Amino acid sequence: MLLPDDVRCDLSSVVIDTMGIFWTLGRKNELQKQLMDEWELNPRGFDIDVFVPSESLEKYQKRNIKVKPLSVPVGSVDGYKWCELFGIDIISSPGVLIIRAIEGMKNRPAFSFDEIIDEVKTDELSDTLAKGAVVNLFMTAASWGIFAKESEGIDEIVRGGSISVIDVSTVKSDVVRSAVVSYIASNIYHMRIEARRSYERRLMGDMDVAKGIPMVWLFIDEAQKFLPSNGKTLATDILLNEWLKQGRQPGLSLVMATQRPSSIHQDVLSQSDIVMCHRLTSREDIEALESVRPTYMRDNFADAIMKMGSEKGVALVIDDNTEAVHLIRLRPRLSWHGGDDPAIICR
Repeated sequence: MLLPDDVRCDLSSVVIDTMGIFWTLGRKNELQKQLMDEWELNPRGFDIDVFVPSESLEKYQKRNIKVKPLSVPVGSVDGYKWCELFGIDIISSPGVLIIRAIEGMKNRPAFSFDEIIDEVKTDELSDTLAKGAVVNLFMTAASWGIFAKESEGIDEIVRGGSISVIDVSTVKSDVVRSAVVSYIASNIYHMRIEARRSYERRLMGDMDVAKGIPMVWLFIDEAQKFLPSNGKTLATDILLNEWLKQGRQPGLSLVMATQRPSSIHQDVLSQSDIVMCHRLTSREDIEALESVRPTYMRDNFADAIMKMGSEKGVALVIDDNTEAVHLIRLRPRLSWHGGDDPAIICR
């Protein structure tokens, strides 16, 4: 966001916010003025759009937080994923009915929960009990406030030179959160594949080809919720296989944050080009990092972390690109630090 305009316009940042704190990117860091002066920095806010589930719009607006509605098209979720969302077996009677109903509607450009329910009710191969169970499941899904017949589209989220915060903090179900991240990540990936083709055509001199969406940086807070060390979520495959392992070619970058390295998928640590490690005290977390320690790193992680001391903001950086290890001190945020520790006394 601090790059020149002609560079920034070809980049877009999308933040998956599980804690509801990154709306503060739009405000100046005026609370830490003394610290900013020490670093000779000027506080500033950034151009951001905050997207929240439609049912949460009023809650944010009452707090004078400007937000936009977020929704996932009902038709973007296949029958197998609906079964996973509902926590039912795909070979059970309700599971078979869900898969058959969604499969029967896949040729439609878009469809709603009401249309799915109508399809379920008219299914001639299922009994009344299975139909009733499935109807109740989709009525529950409609109440989540995250799915709609049509959504705003990825073009609304991915805009050159701006940040889109996808605030899923009000979504109580981890499975539903994963469905949202899966939908966004999958669509961005495939749209960037098309944009990369257009980029190559333009390099060849065909300037009439549309550029497509800009290159994207996807930031995921509490990444272990979507890429756990054990098991998988609806977002695991798209994030690991497309973004982490293949994202460089289409122009995609993935930044993940976690307080528990031992709880995140092993491939995240082994496949990341850069690892930034703040002070850790848990043996399990240190051992998780030690298991992927590169050959060019002389000290083990435990010794390297001890050298950090207790100063806030110090981090260890392991950079595979340059095969170097650095001990750094992070500057304060220019924007409001919504993730800082709360104080008992309100200033």
